[in-house]
Amino acid sequence: MLNIAWLTLRSRWAAFGGTFLALALGVGLMSAMGLVLAATTTSPDRGPGRFAQAPVVVRAAPDLTVPADWGGTQSLPLEEPRGLAPEVVADVSGIGKAAVDRTFYAQLAGGPATQVGHPWGSAGFGGYRLAAGQAPAGDDQVVVGAGSGAAPGARVLVQTAEGQRPYTVSGTVAELPFEQAVFFTDAEAARLSPRVDALVSRAAPEAVRAAVGSRGQVLTGTDRGQADPQFRADESALIGVSTMLGMAAGVGGFVSVFVVGSTFAFSVAQRRRELALFRVSGATPQQVRRLVLTEAVGVGAIASGAGVLLGLAAAPALAGKLASEGVAPAWFTVPVDGPALAVLAVVFLLGVLLAVVGAGAAALRAGRVRPIEALREAAVETRTMTWPRWLGGLAALAAGIGLIAVAPLLPPLYWASLATSVGPALILAFALLSPVVIPLLAKLATAPVAWTRGAGAMLVRANTVTSVRRTASTAAPVLITVGLVCSLWSTSGSLEGARAKEAESRVSSADFVVAPVHAPGLTREVVDRVSALPGISVAATTPTTVFTVPGPDAFSNPSGGGALIPYSAETVDPAAIGNVLGLPVVDGDARTLDDGSIAVDQSWNRAVGDKVEVWMGDGTRHELTVAAVFKTSTSGNGAVLTPHHAGSELPRAVYVKLKEGADPAAVRTRLDAALEGQAAQAVPIAAWTAAGDTKREDDARMALYVIGGIAVLYTGVAVANTLVMSTRRRSREFALLRLTGSTPRQLLAMVAGESLLVVAVGGLLAAGVVAVSLSGLWAALQQLVAGAEVAVPLVPFLATAGACTAVALVAVLVPAWLALRIPAVRLTAAVD
Repeated sequence: MLNIAWLTLRSRWAAFGGTFLALALGVGLMSAMGLVLAATTTSPDRGPGRFAQAPVVVRAAPDLTVPADWGGTQSLPLEEPRGLAPEVVADVSGIGKAAVDRTFYAQLAGGPATQVGHPWGSAGFGGYRLAAGQAPAGDDQVVVGAGSGAAPGARVLVQTAEGQRPYTVSGTVAELPFEQAVFFTDAEAARLSPRVDALVSRAAPEAVRAAVGSRGQVLTGTDRGQADPQFRADESALIGVSTMLGMAAGVGGFVSVFVVGSTFAFSVAQRRRELALFRVSGATPQQVRRLVLTEAVGVGAIASGAGVLLGLAAAPALAGKLASEGVAPAWFTVPVDGPALAVLAVVFLLGVLLAVVGAGAAALRAGRVRPIEALREAAVETRTMTWPRWLGGLAALAAGIGLIAVAPLLPPLYWASLATSVGPALILAFALLSPVVIPLLAKLATAPVAWTRGAGAMLVRANTVTSVRRTASTAAPVLITVGLVCSLWSTSGSLEGARAKEAESRVSSADFVVAPVHAPGLTREVVDRVSALPGISVAATTPTTVFTVPGPDAFSNPSGGGALIPYSAETVDPAAIGNVLGLPVVDGDARTLDDGSIAVDQSWNRAVGDKVEVWMGDGTRHELTVAAVFKTSTSGNGAVLTPHHAGSELPRAVYVKLKEGADPAAVRTRLDAALEGQAAQAVPIAAWTAAGDTKREDDARMALYVIGGIAVLYTGVAVANTLVMSTRRRSREFALLRLTGSTPRQLLAMVAGESLLVVAVGGLLAAGVVAVSLSGLWAALQQLVAGAEVAVPLVPFLATAGACTAVALVAVLVPAWLALRIPAVRLTAAVD
């Protein structure tokens, strides 16, 4: 049987071309994304930068570790740096020479927003050397990078968290790739940032560990890179890469299962007559199944091997593109190591398994048919819906409808994941059940031309309705492409629209917003200047993070004592709540907020008056009283605190509301005068919210472009494969039609009409998926944001459907044109 399968593959390699290409491309996509995903966790970092020449580095623990109610501890990475305790600094300094390092915001006028400040005493540990001038001798002197354009003796403006101040450049250093820094005297750096971020010791590592104990981390060797200020940013970037590619890999795997399975099944169905003849010659059902499965293993192994090589070549290019676009760190690469080889091995086996599963169902059907029945069914399709397909389709449909029904009953915390799961569930259901509805959809789609007397429309409709398996195999990729892209697009757009509407309602009372310009935030000087202006009320907001264990949740945590969760939060003056900023309070009074209390959203599962244990972004622990509970937001802003808890973060905005009788033009003039020379500007509230919407939409669309591009590329190949295979097999049919009087032009019009009808059927199924999923999302969003609208994906629908249409037309017209060049008499004489 193995020999027969090999001979079949050799002699009929063209028949397996479509399945080979579909599987090779699917394995290549999964291999490339799998290698990049593996590299986000196994790729070596760039090594120590800031402390490359430091023997031993001591820093505070970067994670928040708290006891868990179920025993042991649980940890999460802190969102803000935690400084070393003075006792640790004293103890380590007592056993040997030590140097203090501090990292804080310090930006030259016109410099990058990521610029940082350090004390000059720690500059040498990063490899900095004076290129000109000398070290800073006074607190009004700084050392800057040679690329800044400032020479020794020049006066420069440096912006720090407290505001702008002129300094004299005492010297310059050659800039290093891991950061752009401004160096101050040790005393000035301590004044600007009292927190000690790291301590460099020249004592023996064992002695330093003994002195530090459990109060911090002692880093040596390559671990010193963990103390770099950029280390956490690189980690966050890699997490973002893994999240985006994880979604793309999930979509790619979902599409691969459908496309490869349907392509293999259609390929086997196309060979039904050949398998029937094999049965007539004496083969048993077991031998037929074994033959088909052996062929699938052969094709799967060859295609998976080619796909693995394709992924191995594409992964470095993908990693390089992510790094060049700033999505991944600049040093990010894809190493070919043990984990990478393991990924390739797993993907290879998955490819072979996918080929076997795709051919397995058709092989079972072929093996169960008696020889005479198989010969009859080779010409006319009969049973296309098997009981496993019925069960799978109905189960997927029930799952999709169930997710839509249960979403409004759950906390909004679960809505995003539920909304993104509805589309794939409905796509699976519609694809499996498509043979049931294809005849009806085909008749509906051809109804406008059914009244014509020509035979073309009749043949198009008849061929589509009678060849349900071929139509379903072609419509399924269209359904997946259009449905998946449009579902994800509309879900993302609807959630972003709800967030924008919420944000707009919160700041609708404000007239202007003071926002940073080419800076990470606003300085205290800017906030003070704006607050001092007459005729306005202001609200300065600062983002922060709060860690806590939420209260009992009837759905996921009925007994309480769950996992530690980080909540995004913001700090604001309570007097501005209800005046400048709105907050959808459902219980309590947010205006009573003070330094010992907190306002939380409903996802905290807390009531007014409850005592809650929280940890700030830098790990500082507080026990606060719940002063108010507000409606859960789709943006995830789960808590509001007073500015006392802002930590080291800079304010991101100052909202300005005109007092009664104030002249808007005069206020704008005063705002512009107050902000002159500062890295900030005042903009009308409408322009601010519009700019925020655009940025959020651009961020969300980038991930969707990656996912949608994969779906369109892959399913486009699947559509082409199926149509090319089916059109090539219809050469004898075309010859018979030519002998009855049809012209080549009429036949080309017929196959073009069939392909357009199939794309229309897939598009209608996709439209049904999007309509059902959006109806459930709309019902859920109404509970959060009154009047929230869903994003109708008209442009993505037309774009993806148009791409599928173009691929389908090329895939049928080219092979049909080639078949029509052969004399009809020769084709009618052929058996196959």
